[in-house]
Amino acid sequence: MRTQQKIVVIPLAVMLLVSTFTIVTIEQYLQSHLIERNVKELKLLATASLESVKTVEALESMADGHMDSHDESTEGAHADDGHNEDHIIQAFQRLAENFAHAGDFRVTYIDATGKVLGDSDITFDQLGYVENHADRPEVQAALKVGRGMSERFSETLNTSMMYVAVRSNEAHYTDENSSLAHPIIARVARSQDSVSEALHELREALFFTGGISLLVVLFLGLLGARVLNRAVSAEHQLLEKRVEARTIEISILQTLGGLLNACSTLEEAGEVMNSVIPKLLPELRGSISIIKSSRNRLDRITDWGGEWPGTERFSPSECWALRKGHQHFSTEHGIETYCRHWVETPDQQTLCIPLLAQGETIGVLHFIMPLDLKIDHYQGMWNAIAEQIGLTLANIQLRDSLREQAIRDPLTGLFNRRYMLEALDQAHSRAERTGSDIAVMMIDLDHFKLFNDNFGHDAGDHVLKAVSQALKDSLRQEDIACRYGGEEFCVVCPSTSELQAAQIAERICKSIRKLELSLNQLSLGTVTTSIGIAVYPHHAATMEDVIRIADEALYLAKQNGRDRAEIAVLTDNSVAEEQAKSVETA
Repeated sequence: MRTQQKIVVIPLAVMLLVSTFTIVTIEQYLQSHLIERNVKELKLLATASLESVKTVEALESMADGHMDSHDESTEGAHADDGHNEDHIIQAFQRLAENFAHAGDFRVTYIDATGKVLGDSDITFDQLGYVENHADRPEVQAALKVGRGMSERFSETLNTSMMYVAVRSNEAHYTDENSSLAHPIIARVARSQDSVSEALHELREALFFTGGISLLVVLFLGLLGARVLNRAVSAEHQLLEKRVEARTIEISILQTLGGLLNACSTLEEAGEVMNSVIPKLLPELRGSISIIKSSRNRLDRITDWGGEWPGTERFSPSECWALRKGHQHFSTEHGIETYCRHWVETPDQQTLCIPLLAQGETIGVLHFIMPLDLKIDHYQGMWNAIAEQIGLTLANIQLRDSLREQAIRDPLTGLFNRRYMLEALDQAHSRAERTGSDIAVMMIDLDHFKLFNDNFGHDAGDHVLKAVSQALKDSLRQEDIACRYGGEEFCVVCPSTSELQAAQIAERICKSIRKLELSLNQLSLGTVTTSIGIAVYPHHAATMEDVIRIADEALYLAKQNGRDRAEIAVLTDNSVAEEQAKSVETA
């Protein structure tokens, strides 16, 4: 059964059961009430009729006085006694008829022997033919306890009657035969047709009312079902739209996650977030700041939604979210608390969410939103975005860290030998396309072993770091400095001639020579370096040979007194190789 049908059928069934139970209950209650009220009225009438019977005693007294004034032995006295008895019975008959005129009652006077003294429904002449009422249950009860009641069908009146009999304790009737004074019983009866008619009218009224109520309930049920059907349809359409919108959001969120996972740099991740996040949160302006490895500064990497009112860089203590360890609303619970990294306080509410990955804070996601924005609608979305961004930025930083560890020397911060070989291959390919030169310099610190033995390895590491910094300061931006091994370094200078390489080498020697080295307030003296230079393709046709020739030039610089740079000299073998290469190329 459909819901719309249940809405109509169930109320109707309940209404029908309730109506039936109500009608039966009211009918039973009213029937008992009407019967009780009828009995009560009949008792009052019977009692009132007995009050009038006292006049009968006066008539009887008059009849007795009249008998005393005549001779008791005469036959005329007996005639007077009969006359007085008839006179008293007529008085009872008149009283019964008078009371019956007050309503639809039947009043009957009965003595203790069951003799009918008066009846409002028959004439005086018919009293002699009325059967004795001594066996009537109401009369028997009245003689015993003073009152009696019974209900039975009257064949005389052809209807069901309610009889109530009341015995008088004051009025008496003297039987002419026994000369005994009997108490008088007044019996009042009423037809039960009035009760049946009242119940019938009530039943008709209840059924009519119940039918109208059922029709009203049916109409209201149909109307309610129609309204509910419309409401359900509207709610169904709304849910479909919400599901569709939610599906789109999830798809965009998955796309964001896939794109972020494919990003290799923070710049690429910033471009992706700047493009995708506004589609998920169109009413919000936002930005992302990441914590530097020094943990004392955050830099903004991207922002969207218009000109950003926050600072480009700020310290972690300037953001309430980082200080609390969880998200911070600027107008939470009506309390305005803005972070200090805003250049100017926005006229809208702000939200800062820490970006976490593996229990470590790596940045902050900032939002600016309208004051009347429904936060519950967007809260799940920005939490999901913050979680995805946190994991992505952590992965990018981890990849950068691993990449740095793979290509850089941990002590000096220079590129390692592996990276140098990759850089030489790239430079070689570029040089072949453009026809440019590549200068390779092999650098070695003079007497470093002796220096290391005299001052210890800590001092040696300190010197290597200082020399590496001087080396980086002396090179051009496109030059590549690598730690080749131990105290030996290699510099690759793309698009560099012999003369330019010699100038760079001289600058390096001079920069290292001027270093003032000290460790723990202990002067370490000075250090010098020797440099060997070889140029591709003048000295060799392959990069391996260029490195080897540069290394030979380095040994030549050491032999010539150290603290100097030497350019490799072309030997006969080198010239022959060069000529062979030229012939092969031709």
